[in-house]
Amino acid sequence: MKKNLNYNVGVIKNIHEHQINKEGKDSFKYLEIGAQFSITKNIYSETTIFLKRSISIEDLINWLKVSPYKIDIVFTEGFRDSNYSTILCVKNLEEVNKQLNDNVKIISGLICLKNSDDIDYLKIPIIDIQKDFYKCLKILEIS
Repeated sequence: MKKNLNYNVGVIKNIHEHQINKEGKDSFKYLEIGAQFSITKNIYSETTIFLKRSISIEDLINWLKVSPYKIDIVFTEGFRDSNYSTILCVKNLEEVNKQLNDNVKIISGLICLKNSDDIDYLKIPIIDIQKDFYKCLKILEIS
């Protein structure tokens, strides 16, 4: 992602395989004894908010809309069932076939390193985001 876009960007990442808040940490202990949320801040200007509940992508986006920080664009990662335009990042054709849905507007990821002529039938552009970032913004109607 380019830093000079003149947009305030938020990112929501869905992590499937591991716990975010670690057992033994104070933030974990606070949630375990009943706190509704735990906020951590460090000397590196990093802040995290841990909520001990399941929240839909729609609720997270709405929360960002009313947050004290102006957000122009929200990028999400890992929400395959959402109703938002999606960039599908995959390694190979098999992963495309497993995850393709009507919301996919761009295919990217390690698949860009391979010859993509064999998947032209998908009618979805395969773009290396690092090389053609502005092309992605145009397709997603952000530019």
